[in-house]
Amino acid sequence: MMESSESKKSLFYLVVLVLTLITMIVGATLAYFSLVASQEEEGTVLYTGKLEINYIDGVFIENPELMPTKNPDFNTYEGVYRNRFSVASSGTLEQTIDLELDVKVNEFRENAIKYAIYNSQGQKLTGGNVPKNGKVILGNDMYLEATGIATFTLLIWLDNTSYNQNSEMGKAITAKIN
Repeated sequence: MMESSESKKSLFYLVVLVLTLITMIVGATLAYFSLVASQEEEGTVLYTGKLEINYIDGVFIENPELMPTKNPDFNTYEGVYRNRFSVASSGTLEQTIDLELDVKVNEFRENAIKYAIYNSQGQKLTGGNVPKNGKVILGNDMYLEATGIATFTLLIWLDNTSYNQNSEMGKAITAKIN
């Protein structure tokens, strides 16, 4: 009889152990799935900083007064449209930035309006023609160091050519710097 009492006791402890293990497994599984279900998609976000654009002379270009000009440079102020802006990084990583001119309206003759973009030292980075509409890349993959500031000057002008440019008077150009 003694054996039967010992075996009943062992069986009881074995059943309690099995039930405890099942309860732990069910509890852990429920906790895991509750955690997974509470997470939002793309819930992990890493912030390294931000870019700030300071449009010193404004973001929009709306019907500037242009006079025919031939090959202006960084120091030209008369007859051209000038827009200064800066891009500042408060990030922790070095970056490359792209600049574009989004032309909404250009009523001038094809290739009549030109642009050039300069850095803060007055060095010309790029230049070309302003299209009738659409986007123009002013600069791409331009290096900006962490916590750095890059200042740019955009010049837009009516190119002085041999044709009679009186027909260009009163025409409009509208664009935005991105």
